Amino acid sequence: MHPKYGLSSGPFMNCIQVRRLSIRIVALAAVFASIELLHADPLVEKTTWRDLPAYRITDGKTEAIAVPQLGGRVVRYGRVGGFNFLWNGEQGTERNGDALMWGGDKTYVGPHTMWRFTQPQMWPPPAPDRTSWEASASGDNHLRMTSAPWPGYGTRITRELAFDADGSLVFTHTVDPAPGSTLLGAVWTVTQTIPSDAVFAPLNPKSPYKSGVFWFDAISMEKAGASLLNPGLLQIKTIVGTGFKLGADARKPALASVKDGLAFVLTADPEKGQYPEGADGAGMSIEIYHHDLPPPREYVELEFLSPLRKLDEGATLRTHWRIEETSHTAGAIEKLLVK
Repeated sequence: MHPKYGLSSGPFMNCIQVRRLSIRIVALAAVFASIELLHADPLVEKTTWRDLPAYRITDGKTEAIAVPQLGGRVVRYGRVGGFNFLWNGEQGTERNGDALMWGGDKTYVGPHTMWRFTQPQMWPPPAPDRTSWEASASGDNHLRMTSAPWPGYGTRITRELAFDADGSLVFTHTVDPAPGSTLLGAVWTVTQTIPSDAVFAPLNPKSPYKSGVFWFDAISMEKAGASLLNPGLLQIKTIVGTGFKLGADARKPALASVKDGLAFVLTADPEKGQYPEGADGAGMSIEIYHHDLPPPREYVELEFLSPLRKLDEGATLRTHWRIEETSHTAGAIEKLLVK
């Protein structure tokens, strides 16, 4: 035996043990490289997405891609090298003016029900949804995008993205103050996601709505693929061809889309005030919409709203994204939603 390394002095055994040692060294190097990757300093860098100028923000484990030219959208979010949780229209749709098929994640001045008083039409959204936003990166971990003025409101929207110390991607959505405005408004975030195994939402057991859910459409829970796992947790397994929209007065706004053992978890900071589109004290902090077209145009929108604010003072909402491994059990999902 070698006195220092404990290897046999015979040529055959020496060769085998050296090979084993080499394998261990390579394995350890891979482990250390993985650890370094998972703890890489977050960065923002310029890139392209479908040949459009874009920004990539990553912490080495997860990544997001934003395209300012497409209405300030985030068009990708997932693990590095993994699938994209965000839905996008077919290749080429980003080159035409039909922003409804661009997909991704965006921020509007809400609530939607107020557009009947501020916009010439309820749909599609106004010009800032389909025009280029100003964008800048500061430091190594901060992306800022600002819209053109919103017609009917006299305000701009600013979206700021940065990774938190715990690996969450944090969005700060701001409806800038509109001096002299007498309008009420809210931050309204819309995240279009790919069809998944199931979508989950926390409910308020003391909600005034039946089963804690307000349905914007005349549809049964069964037809929507929805069920209560317990009084405080809604599960939806969407059915192709069935469209619906629902809202809930969740006290801790959160949503999750689970696919292939991974949970895309979205949360919003709770805020004091009257949330929109509901009863007094029971407005909607979360909403879910299922688009009823078949793939590849099927998607699910996961939405947050801030409380109503006087727009001469502006409005702000902070949301958090993360991806975690999970099961479909109620206990596992509830832990993710309140984490």
